[in-house]
Amino acid sequence: MTWHVSGLTAPLAVSGVLGLVVAAAIWRERPKAGSTWLSLAAVAVAAWAFGQVVVVSSGSQSVRLLGSGLTVAAMVFVPPLWLLFSLAYTGHGDRVSTPVLVVLLGEPTILSALALSGSPLMFAEGTLAAGAQGATLFVKYGPVLVAQHAYGYALLFVGEFLLYRMFLGSRNVFRKRTFFLLALIVFLHACQFLSVAGLSPTPYQTLTPLGFLLFGALSLLALVSYRGFEFLPLQRLLRLFSRHSKNLTPIARERAIEEMATGFMVIDHAGRIVDINPMGKRILAREDERVVGKEVSAVIPPEIFVDGTPAFFDVESDENAGDPSGRYSGIWVETPAGEQRCFDVLVTSLGDDAGSGSVALIHDVTDRERRKRKLREQNVELKRQNEQLDNFAGIVSHDLRNPLTVADGHLELIDRETDSDHVDPARAALDRMRQIIDDVLTLARSGQSVSDTERVDLAAVATEAWETVDTRDATLTVDVDVTVEGDPSRLRQLFENLFRNSVEHGGPDVTVTVGTLDGDGGFYVADDGPGIPPARRTEVFDEGFSTDEDGTGFGLAIIETIVEAHGWEITVTESETGGARFEITGESLASDQNARAVAD
Repeated sequence: MTWHVSGLTAPLAVSGVLGLVVAAAIWRERPKAGSTWLSLAAVAVAAWAFGQVVVVSSGSQSVRLLGSGLTVAAMVFVPPLWLLFSLAYTGHGDRVSTPVLVVLLGEPTILSALALSGSPLMFAEGTLAAGAQGATLFVKYGPVLVAQHAYGYALLFVGEFLLYRMFLGSRNVFRKRTFFLLALIVFLHACQFLSVAGLSPTPYQTLTPLGFLLFGALSLLALVSYRGFEFLPLQRLLRLFSRHSKNLTPIARERAIEEMATGFMVIDHAGRIVDINPMGKRILAREDERVVGKEVSAVIPPEIFVDGTPAFFDVESDENAGDPSGRYSGIWVETPAGEQRCFDVLVTSLGDDAGSGSVALIHDVTDRERRKRKLREQNVELKRQNEQLDNFAGIVSHDLRNPLTVADGHLELIDRETDSDHVDPARAALDRMRQIIDDVLTLARSGQSVSDTERVDLAAVATEAWETVDTRDATLTVDVDVTVEGDPSRLRQLFENLFRNSVEHGGPDVTVTVGTLDGDGGFYVADDGPGIPPARRTEVFDEGFSTDEDGTGFGLAIIETIVEAHGWEITVTESETGGARFEITGESLASDQNARAVAD
């Protein structure tokens, strides 16, 4: 058997080797969608090229026929493998059931066996003829191979259609990658058509593997780095193929993602960034740097995280071994400028398996977290001040009450030993001091927020408060059937102070009414006394304000602090009889009243 090296031998051999290298590189990308099928398709193209090396280099017709059989055996596998890749790559892999898979792979397996055995169903005859490139093998196709060509073209067309649809709906690096794959299969499809039609400038089935030389080299470039696409003049072609598309959805989606105020980043199964929007680059402080194709750990180094690397950024973490999807809040990082900023990150997997990649939405929440941190600090400080106030109030109460008790004892002795007109004024002054102490302590403790609440019947607590106040000949009318969420002891104190205020200013026979407010919800306490002049209604809640010479001026201030501690508001107006009317309102009171109305 003689061999000779023709002008096609070296290019075809290089194409075969290139196909194997591409197949190995793609195989390493598993389990990325479709990578297995694409790798096998590249192996088929490589086998195709090696078969043609035998055809153009051997001097034996029988050996050339064997090479032709290898060519056809590889060729018939390309369409189904490409279709399987296209289905998986475009997200339709779930449509490939086991019976469909058996049919798609079973047919080329049978035809390959027939081709390698030289069956007349595949090859009718083969002859050698002299030519410029040496002896050329001419093979007449058998009926089965002719039918397979039509079937293979149909499969390739379906794959091309799926890729074109994905191309129209893709963006950025995905758009370029899909266009590249689409261009590859269309180009190889055209080469095969020219060969079958007898229009190829090269003999027999050599044009397709020779065409793979170009796209195989570009494929390696793209696999080595996603940035390889940037060296290709694809932008004009992309605009040409999609300019007249009437599908506005991809355009709107791209515009929304490009201009959204949230960072958008796509990460593949190997932890590499394959897409990112301008806000994402701005958040990562990489506006003037190319980040597509780089690993996340290179773009977002672990040392920038203030509180340790989050699980979804740590590719070696056990927590990140499975699905990294989830919401991650309050991630503090230190920027290259030395500023600390905080982000919320929402990670969503693009599929059900670990090789599907994920999408990360990054939102800058620095201002929100700083406000929360400041509020926490203020709450801690407020708690500390409240504790100090409690301690101070206890000390004041103890240290002032003891001297008052001593003074009371001495006044009692003086009253027994002498008949002095100064004893009663002194005793009254001591009583007033004791009342001021009580009111000051009550005011200090009423200002704390309400923490332990329960459902309180306003009618019941108002009636109980009336019984503990020296109401003399006054009359109470309770026209309220509402329960509220509150502190029973403080609400009782609220009513006691309001009732005491009505009796002190309205006289011993005043009539006091507790009722429900219409509309916004809430309740009121009104009397038929002289009322409060409009000009003075804004200052009645000031500490120390009183129109009674014997009053401490803390009663209404205590009422206001109790109301505010519950999250409510209090206003003073005029009652129907011209007296004072205090209205207590709030969102919780309105919702309580609405809930009661629905229940009724």
